[in-house]
Amino acid sequence: MKIQYLGTAAAEGIPAIFCECETCKRTKLLGGKNIRTRSQAVIDDRLLIDFPADTYAHYLKWNIPLDKIKACIITHSHSDHLYPAEIQMRSAGFAHINSGKPLTFYAAESGYNMLADAVKKYNISENDINLKLIKPFESFETEGYVITPIKATHDEKSSPVIYAIEKDEKSLLYANDTSELCEESMACLKALERPFNVISLDCTEANRPIVPYIGHLNFNKCAAIRDEFIKDGIANDKTIFVLNHFSHNGINVIYDEFEKIVRDKGFVTSYDGLIIEY
Repeated sequence: MKIQYLGTAAAEGIPAIFCECETCKRTKLLGGKNIRTRSQAVIDDRLLIDFPADTYAHYLKWNIPLDKIKACIITHSHSDHLYPAEIQMRSAGFAHINSGKPLTFYAAESGYNMLADAVKKYNISENDINLKLIKPFESFETEGYVITPIKATHDEKSSPVIYAIEKDEKSLLYANDTSELCEESMACLKALERPFNVISLDCTEANRPIVPYIGHLNFNKCAAIRDEFIKDGIANDKTIFVLNHFSHNGINVIYDEFEKIVRDKGFVTSYDGLIIEY
């Protein structure tokens, strides 16, 4: 299995649009891995995770085969993860695709309703875009993957989920835009009865000592979650832990600085374009 991180920032991006804070100023000067677009990932060039407004930029920069991808799973309906207006571009007259198969979006209630509104507004055919309503803890299969949506701790109005993704005895937990998980979600992860190969965690606040709101994590919380996951058998000493989804409001969030801080503690810091194969 292979995951490529296409975008690794929170809603504002890094540098943040309109922002003149020192982090954003330094990021523009440093460039490289310090520049972060809105969060999105792709598995094996076949399974897309989230559909932000930066999808087009990711398509250009990383040459992802959007015309070949047939499935996209949505974590929640916030605009930095779901930009429904863009789905019109896959319909007849905008795109010429030879496969004849639709792009299917899998989304929980809020995201599903937003996508359904866009399909209706733009009169998009089921031959171009297909929608599937998912529910937390109800597994489904697509493109050869077994996917389990798990309830996230985030803005409930956005119908937030994280995803356990399995194929050919390889597994990934993709878990950004969540605080610590509720008991029901932890029980679901424990019930899978084997450790994940890769666990991708939200680290929006980086080294900020306290997270001032529910819905995101900092490094200290991610380290505690790793310990809990290992204790509960959700992970083991071979699990690759990746920190993802960074905001310019975090402390030491610049990649060149943060990566050095967490590397020796056994964490990988995501950056736009990072590929992990396992």
